[in-house]
Amino acid sequence: MRLKARDWPHDLRTDRPCYGIFSDEPLLLAETEKEILGYWQRAGFDQRQRITGENQWGRLREERDSLSLFAERRVVILRLDDLRPGKEAATSLAFWLQSPPAETRLLVLGPRPDAQAQKLKWFQELDQSTRCGVLLLYPPETRHWPRWIAQRLQSAQVAASSEVIADLAQRTEGNLAAAEQAIRRFAELFPGQSLTSQDLPELLGDSAQFSIFDLSEAVLAGDPNRIIRTLRRLQQNEAEPILLLWTLHRDIVLLLQLQDGSPEEILRRERIFPPRSEALLAAARRIPRQHLLESLSFCGQIDARIKGQDPRPFWPALADLALQFAAHGLAGHNIPSLQWPVAKENTP
Repeated sequence: MRLKARDWPHDLRTDRPCYGIFSDEPLLLAETEKEILGYWQRAGFDQRQRITGENQWGRLREERDSLSLFAERRVVILRLDDLRPGKEAATSLAFWLQSPPAETRLLVLGPRPDAQAQKLKWFQELDQSTRCGVLLLYPPETRHWPRWIAQRLQSAQVAASSEVIADLAQRTEGNLAAAEQAIRRFAELFPGQSLTSQDLPELLGDSAQFSIFDLSEAVLAGDPNRIIRTLRRLQQNEAEPILLLWTLHRDIVLLLQLQDGSPEEILRRERIFPPRSEALLAAARRIPRQHLLESLSFCGQIDARIKGQDPRPFWPALADLALQFAAHGLAGHNIPSLQWPVAKENTP
């Protein structure tokens, strides 16, 4: 049974015998595991049996048979690395969930499954069973990041002004572990004191992490400062420029399709949901069609630079392409100039 993130702590009281927790964020996965195990431990399930290594699913069936012989209450923990494990996974889970041992709880952990993995039979066994609560954990979106930071500060009993919260959010954006570590470290070293911006450089430096999808989000939002910051960090982390170009090219094509056809049908066909769908629709309304066509042509020129067919540097061109989107609909705003460090670029 699928659970919402905001509701799941209350679900613990229903005494389900199984939970499936999935996330690509180690911090969220570890915290949720700790909370569930703590609740079960308080209910008397003190013993823990971790099933790792090969033949996990066969061993799960064996545990289902053997655990009824023991008097101790225990938790069986199954951590998955492969989300496409084959038919045995579905059979073993169905066998377990059909009649869970009264003295046993099952906790399944793993990375967040994509849309295709969620259609597999093993995941459906968990997702459709009323005996199992399934929770997919996502990191906070960019617009919610400062609020997440504020909640973490409050939980650690660390006082901070709104300016400090904004500063900490900017320095750690996309890096949950760095933000949590900095907050906990400050709470331990300076209990009862207020966090200031002067404390942040020593606590963490600039720990923000970005992916190619963060660049897409910044471009669609028309946020020039975030575009530059994201591109610089991607370059420092040696991101593949061809993937960045693919991301921008894909968004341009999507925007042209949204301007041409039925937005609802296109978004449904491409399986695009809020908040990304909202960002795409807003950009499609904001950016002139001729500009999108010109940008599409510019993508071909950048591709030639990346492949070494054009000797001109490609990182400044990627930045120019991204910033062109921000320029539209932002009349009167200060679009930052970009002096790109060509020396860092590995031009073929």
